[in-house]
Amino acid sequence: MPFRSSSSYYQPPTRGGRPGAARPTGGWLTTVVLVAFMVIGITSLDVATPTDFRARALFGLVPIVVGLLASVMTTATVTGLLFASYISLAVWQPAPSGGIAVLGPLMMGTGGLLGVLVSRRREKQQSRLRILTEIAEATQRAVMRVLPERIGTVHIADFYQPAARSARVGGDWYDFQPSPHGLRAVLGDVSGKGLSAVSASSALLAAFREAAYHEAPLSEVARRLEIAMQRYNAWSRMTTQDAERSDAFSTALLLHFPTDPAAEYVDIVDFGHEPPLVVTPDGRVRTPELSTALPLGMGTLGVDAPVATRLPLRPGDTLVLFTDGVTECRDADGVFYPVRERMAELVTARIAQEPPGELLRLIAEDLHAHRHGSPADDAAITVIRRTAVPASAFVGGEDAALYEARPDQYATDIRPLECASRSISSTKATA
Repeated sequence: MPFRSSSSYYQPPTRGGRPGAARPTGGWLTTVVLVAFMVIGITSLDVATPTDFRARALFGLVPIVVGLLASVMTTATVTGLLFASYISLAVWQPAPSGGIAVLGPLMMGTGGLLGVLVSRRREKQQSRLRILTEIAEATQRAVMRVLPERIGTVHIADFYQPAARSARVGGDWYDFQPSPHGLRAVLGDVSGKGLSAVSASSALLAAFREAAYHEAPLSEVARRLEIAMQRYNAWSRMTTQDAERSDAFSTALLLHFPTDPAAEYVDIVDFGHEPPLVVTPDGRVRTPELSTALPLGMGTLGVDAPVATRLPLRPGDTLVLFTDGVTECRDADGVFYPVRERMAELVTARIAQEPPGELLRLIAEDLHAHRHGSPADDAAITVIRRTAVPASAFVGGEDAALYEARPDQYATDIRPLECASRSISSTKATA
């Protein structure tokens, strides 16, 4: 079965807001049309004006414009063609004095030189920007990795829209981690914005991926996430000089899907996050009641450990998880997006039977239609469909075996290592 990704990146155009500044860019068609328009205009002006005024010297402006759009070679080629056009016009309509005009060749030479320099500078900037973009995308993908479409008994579709334009990660974080104990999933929202929020979400994702795989109790995974948030704050306090900086925290939903396909439930730990929506196969939408704990990073303020809620989840049922970037999306009148009411209107029995990606598309498009201007906060949505038949997303059996429960999985025979160490020590002693 070929690998397919569920991850979707949706960046709709801005509506009703100030568009961002964009540097002029263009392809071959734009360059050809613009050059042709300028050459025809200047030639027509030169022919229409009296003989004592020659507009052909304006050809020197064309290479500068071309340098903003095309490569160095293209700019130099256009400059050469303009010189040929200038000579043709000079032969067709020579100067009244019969001599050679100096202003035209001087302007064209200057314009061609400037155009080549502008184009060369632009190509260097684009090359540098391309390298930085590749590095940023690799880093962002390391933080928010691509998800498979199917893992075990769940079918996944995910949506992420950072508030920062042209970004792929922000303060919202989510992931799925298969383990010998079952499939674990998480979706959260870190307080704050910018690089500090990205750094915090990266620390939490790293902690989740390791704890979700190694720890059998879900409560232990929750404890490890709380410790990771506190450690991040401690490190930030140690490395920052801002005495007014407040500690970061994160709301989150931590889920556990059991390995047994016959177990029709999901355990959820709610760290002060928006509760998910449950969509039944007949199109009904409801909000489950969850036991709520303090957000991650605030565990020292509470006395009780987080308690997981066991939520019935049968084959065909769908969970919809989202962050406050969805619920706090405003329209032109400042009204928040009523996700629970809208879900009840959008979901039908047919949609409930479609793959999760179809429901995700409807929500994303409806959210975009509601939003006025650019996104004010990161928005993440994860749609999880419970299936009756488990499916493997791994390429081979060896990969799948890494996530299967085995009695001797954590048993490691260290005697060969001890023997090797003694051999090395004996060799050193002999020497």
